[in-house]
Amino acid sequence: MSDSATPLEVRRFVLAFAGLSLISGITIGMNKILGTLLGLQLGVTTWQLGVISGAETLALAVGTLPAGRILGRGDPRVWYALVSLLLAGVFIALPRLGQWQWVALAMFAAGLCISFRIVAMSTVFLLQLPRIGHARAGWYKGSLTLGIQFAGPLIASYFTANLGLTIAFGISAALFTLLAVLGWVVLPAETGARKDRAPTRLRDVLRIADVRRVYLFEVLGSMTSSAWGVFAILLAVRFLHWPAHTAVWLVALQGISYVVVLFSGGRWLLGPHSERWYRSGHALILASLLLAGLFRADVAFVLAALGFGFGLGINNLINFARMAQAPVDKSSASAHLTLFQMLGSAAGAMGSGWLGSRLGLQTVFLLWTLPWIATWPGWQTLWLRFTRNPAVMVNKETA
Repeated sequence: MSDSATPLEVRRFVLAFAGLSLISGITIGMNKILGTLLGLQLGVTTWQLGVISGAETLALAVGTLPAGRILGRGDPRVWYALVSLLLAGVFIALPRLGQWQWVALAMFAAGLCISFRIVAMSTVFLLQLPRIGHARAGWYKGSLTLGIQFAGPLIASYFTANLGLTIAFGISAALFTLLAVLGWVVLPAETGARKDRAPTRLRDVLRIADVRRVYLFEVLGSMTSSAWGVFAILLAVRFLHWPAHTAVWLVALQGISYVVVLFSGGRWLLGPHSERWYRSGHALILASLLLAGLFRADVAFVLAALGFGFGLGINNLINFARMAQAPVDKSSASAHLTLFQMLGSAAGAMGSGWLGSRLGLQTVFLLWTLPWIATWPGWQTLWLRFTRNPAVMVNKETA
C-alpha cells in the first residue's frame, strides 16, 4: 500500500490483512490443540507434552532472525506460499507418527516454516501502521490471536470430537494450502523495509530503555500465555475432571477476552493514562496466576482465564504501540519482537513441563508470579510516593 493510498484502499488492505491473519491464526491454534490431543492419545508424560508444544515455539524463535534477513531480500509472497505448502505436508503426516519424539521433531519443522509467515506479516503491518492509524495497533495481533486462541481451538475440538484426529489434521493442512493462495493476493511484492539510520542490530536496539522494557514484558507475557495455553487443558482434566474437548474452552475464553482488548482497547488504553493501564494489566496477570496456582474450582479457573486474557491483552497492546513509536528500524524491531515472544513461549511451555513433572503444575503457576512481582511497573510509583517528602518524615520523627 503506497503513501498516497485512498481511505478506501486503506480499508480494503486492513480487512484483507486481518482476514489473512485470522486464517493463519486458526491454523496455529488448531495445531496447538491437535498436538496436545495427539500427545495425550500417545500417553505422553507432562515433560514430553511440554516438549511437543515447546518444539514448535522454539523453532519459531530459531527461525525468526534468518527469516527476517531472507524476506528483506526477496518476494515475501513466494516464501509465504512455499512454507504454507510445506506445512500442509507436515500436518498430513503428523497423526501417522507413532512416537512422541517424531511428533516433536515434526512440530519443530513446522515452527521453522511458520517463522517466515509471522515475520513477513508483522513487518508489513508495523510499517503500514502510520497510514492505518495507531488506534488499529492491535488489529493484526487481535485477528491472529482470535484464530490462535479462540476459533482455532474450537474448530480443532469440534472436528476431533466428530470426525477424529486424523481428519482434523487433514482440515488444517487444507487451510495451509488456502493460505498459500491468499498470501499471494494480499501481501505486497516486498516487505517495504526501509533503509534509514534507525538502529537495526539487537545490541543497539537494547540500549533504548523503553525498548528493553517492552521486550522484557513481552517475554514474561509470552511465558505466561504459553504455560496457560498448554497446561490449562491438563489441569481441567486432572483436577476438575472435565472432558478434554470441554477443557479447551478455558483456552478459548482467555483468547476471546484477549482479542476484545486488542480490537477495542486502542482508543482508550493508549491515551495519557496508558502507564496506569499497564500496571493494572500486570496486576490482573498476577491475580490470575494466583487463582490457577491456589484453587481447584471451576469458577477459579474461569476467572483465571478471563484475567489472563484481559491482562495479557493490555500488556501486548501497549507494548506494540510503544514499539511503533520507538526510534528503531521497524523491520528489525519486528523480527526482534517476534524472537523474544517465541523464546518466552518456548520457555513457558518447556519450563512449565519440566517443573510441573517435579513440583506439580499448580506450583508452577505460583512460581511464575515471582518475575511479575519483581518487575511490576507500580513499584517505581510507590517508591516515588514514599520518597517524595523525606524532610516531612524526618520532622515527624523528631517532633
